[in-house]
Amino acid sequence: MATKPISITIDEALAEKLAKIAEDTHRKKSYFVNQALGEYFEEIEDFELALERRGGKSTPISKAREELGL
Repeated sequence: MATKPISITIDEALAEKLAKIAEDTHRKKSYFVNQALGEYFEEIEDFELALERRGGKSTPISKAREELGL
């Protein structure tokens, strides 16, 4: 799989947790960022598919969270 470097800014506490887990597991921080984003996007796709199957329309994730009280 091709990779592409990006630059992001994250909360300091998250950065510390990311560095710690990367160090503890001897993996790169990018591995965990890729895993987390992949799982997050899968959840969004699953949610949109469930809405579509119910006959509903796709809803922006921010609106869905608000409606669900999350």
